[in-house]
Amino acid sequence: MKKSFRIIPLILLVTFSCNKQNRFQQVTCETIPEAKTEIIRMDKEIYQLDRCITKPARTGDYDVMTVDIPKQDSICLSEQLNEIEKKYGDKYQLYLYQLGAMTGASNISPVTLFYLFLSHPAYNDLYKDCEHEFKGVTDLEAGFTMAFSRAKTLIPSFNIPKVCTFFSGFAEYIATDSSSIYISLEYFLGEGYKNYQYVPGIYDYMIPNLKREKIIPDALYHWICSEYPITKESSNLMDNMIHYGKMMYIVESILNRTNKKLIIGYNQDQWEWCEQNEKGMWNYLREYNLLFNTDGKTISDFIFPANNTKYFSDNEGHQAPSQAVLWLGWKIVHEYMEQNKQLTLENLLFDNIDAQELLVRSQYKP
Repeated sequence: MKKSFRIIPLILLVTFSCNKQNRFQQVTCETIPEAKTEIIRMDKEIYQLDRCITKPARTGDYDVMTVDIPKQDSICLSEQLNEIEKKYGDKYQLYLYQLGAMTGASNISPVTLFYLFLSHPAYNDLYKDCEHEFKGVTDLEAGFTMAFSRAKTLIPSFNIPKVCTFFSGFAEYIATDSSSIYISLEYFLGEGYKNYQYVPGIYDYMIPNLKREKIIPDALYHWICSEYPITKESSNLMDNMIHYGKMMYIVESILNRTNKKLIIGYNQDQWEWCEQNEKGMWNYLREYNLLFNTDGKTISDFIFPANNTKYFSDNEGHQAPSQAVLWLGWKIVHEYMEQNKQLTLENLLFDNIDAQELLVRSQYKP
């Protein structure tokens, strides 16, 4: 199984107010039968196992406590987990991996892991909130169906994944394997959700994007990134900004009716900052020879989510929003596709053209 815990910059989606329209957004298509999506609600099936719990674990440190599981609870969980493993196979193994990462457990048995997870009062309350928010998912199924139909029309080689929902207790946002996308619903309860401010690893800058509307754009972005990873062994900053700019352009092309300030996660002020300071950002990258920088820490500072992009600031000292170089990469890819109208999205994905040549052929002039 291809476990996609590959590092992918988290894109929390927005509308791209580029001067030129993305021509692929105008393509119309019928719903393709093979793209019809029925979401696999693994979250519901897993949480129904709480019927096995007759005596919950005591509260305390769930990672190191000595667990005394009632025999009947252990038998029930073991039997039910065996059935789930038979039904879900690799999906179940991935779920175990997520829960293990969440609890910090490495050598804990599945029965013990699920007993502690299902007994935990905080996770119980959180799941009830997920169950309430996602009682119905027909809107998401329709949205995924249309997205995958458009993807298959625009990119004939596109592999249509299955979509599975998890409840992982904030273990993993979105994951993929070779055939499926896995979505942890607790990350999409809305920016006003009462408990986000108390969750370790969820920072204030992330919260405005933790909402239902982000599920389809973010899931599609993660799937495309996992299907078409950056392949250059020793990549530099420009390789990364162009590669992920391509991924955003493709998501934009597929989600033709999605507000593009929903593909990178900016609010109006952040978007306008990039537009107003585009030339300054580009000049900074060139002046300090950063485009060809291969230092992993420097590249991470630029392309991964953060409170801001610390390298860029305007004349008043206001810093750029997070991932501003990906905004630049997206803009360059827009210019490239406009300058080369004969190209398809498959050309964009598979043509053997490096980032520097793409930049030259884009005639990009901020």
